[in-house]
Amino acid sequence: MKHTFDFHDPAVIADPYPSYALLRDHAPVHHSADPDLWIVSRYDDVRTVVRDSRRFSSAVSAIDTNPFNPTPAAQKWFDKLLALLPVGRVLLTSDPPDHTVLRRKVGRAFTPRRVAAWEPRIREVTEQLVDDLLRAEFPDLVRDLAAPLPAAIIAEILDVPADRRADFQRWSDGLIAGLLTNGSRGAMIRSAIAISRFFFRIVRERRRAPGDDLISALLTGAGEERLTTSQAINFCILLLVAGHETTTNLIANTVAALFDHPEIRARVHAEPELAAAVVAETLRFDGPAQMLLRITTTAVELSGTTIPAGAYVLPLVGSANRDPRHFRDPDEFRLDRPDIGDHLAFGAGIHYCIGGVLARMEATAAVEAVARRVPDMSPANEPQRIPSPVLRGLRTLPIVVTAPA
Repeated sequence: MKHTFDFHDPAVIADPYPSYALLRDHAPVHHSADPDLWIVSRYDDVRTVVRDSRRFSSAVSAIDTNPFNPTPAAQKWFDKLLALLPVGRVLLTSDPPDHTVLRRKVGRAFTPRRVAAWEPRIREVTEQLVDDLLRAEFPDLVRDLAAPLPAAIIAEILDVPADRRADFQRWSDGLIAGLLTNGSRGAMIRSAIAISRFFFRIVRERRRAPGDDLISALLTGAGEERLTTSQAINFCILLLVAGHETTTNLIANTVAALFDHPEIRARVHAEPELAAAVVAETLRFDGPAQMLLRITTTAVELSGTTIPAGAYVLPLVGSANRDPRHFRDPDEFRLDRPDIGDHLAFGAGIHYCIGGVLARMEATAAVEAVARRVPDMSPANEPQRIPSPVLRGLRTLPIVVTAPA
């Protein structure tokens, strides 16, 4: 029996999990002819692909090779715009030894202690945004809380002017457009050029006059321990886009899951300290990143199927996190899982997301504040979903709120 999987199908984007289940049961390593991809869906196989950087390389450009957006580019102007981008790979698209060097450099500045020091400020900004949400005539959880919270925190961590946050939002949206079904590749490139120029000026200023911000920390150190200008720019862009978009979607997905599970929502309202567990289960149950992209360096056998060398591989993280071979009752949203930390939402191995701690901290603060201060909240209209197979989240989540007396 032949199985097909069109991840651009609007029905699959709306709810990919039934399709994931069919793949896991009948075609765990599925070859797609158009685009030419090997789609991997079971937990153990996905974990192997994500962790094994020797056989499954991350050195794949999302600009040159982008199966998530089939829109063709106008080659002449596309190449001209591409030439203006800074040269160099980021953590997501590099392998050892380059990845090892980059990770060590970035890790010195992005330590758990430095991230943890931001928690009071994260909670302060969250409380301010909930104040605004409660005053809004037509509140929207994405617009009023999920999107501005990570944008504000990243802007402060990088110490960029508050009046540039609107630019950050526009650039982030433009870069993400490249991952949307039929999204604008032109908007992606134009945004990449604009944000690269912006961070080039910031990096140049911080190199001359370092401060106490993350960019300055990235640029300090002796000799090879310092990030180059290109490396610093690329990491700032990665932090802005990946950190902003992922956290926004995580917050929105968590609230949407609570709307769908009123009994758990009632528990969280009674015990707001459960917010961290709710966020952890959302990462497994309906994570913001559904798939990754790798390329094989040699022929590899997974689940009885041989993937040839030089093949593009699509590990379905969202499917792995719902695999009953690893998780008991995976389609149930539960807070009492003994293996709740086994999810692959932030990757695994050397490519485990360096911003995962910050994303969880922000999402937990948002969910806890909503649970504590907005006990009477419900969807107002149908939310608008992001039209992307790889980014799972909401563009809008209109709500009705009743402020506490």
